Amino acid sequence: MQEQFTIRIYDLKLVNKIKSLQKQLSGIYQSKLNPFLVDCIIKGMEVIERERLGVRTPQNVSELYEEVQVTIEKLTKLIKMCETNAKEIMANLTINQKLLTNNYNMLLGISENAPIDREGIEEGSYDELPSRFEEELESILEDVLKVVLKK
Repeated sequence: MQEQFTIRIYDLKLVNKIKSLQKQLSGIYQSKLNPFLVDCIIKGMEVIERERLGVRTPQNVSELYEEVQVTIEKLTKLIKMCETNAKEIMANLTINQKLLTNNYNMLLGISENAPIDREGIEEGSYDELPSRFEEELESILEDVLKVVLKK
């Protein structure tokens, strides 16, 4: 069973553009409009597949090289974005660690009835990570470094 599609185009500019392009290519497509429109659809589908789905079948080495260059450019942009995100994440983690350490140390001070002064808080007197957490943090970072270096 053969299927067919009927297309209605109501945009006058697009209709004129199609007619103009077909006239320019009249030697290739003769006088029939249907083969020209089918070819337009096929070429349009190839562009959509390539741009939206990443499907590409290079026809020669230069096209393959061009695709590799485009991929390298995209990867470079992605790496830069990841670096920026990593820096932001590290900054946020560092601030959060200081805030949590500060809260932890203040709670310890409250539990021991030690006086807590606002100036000491602002000066960072409570920012030091307790030694047991410092050792655990170093151990975790060493493990992460080992995994990263293996790759």
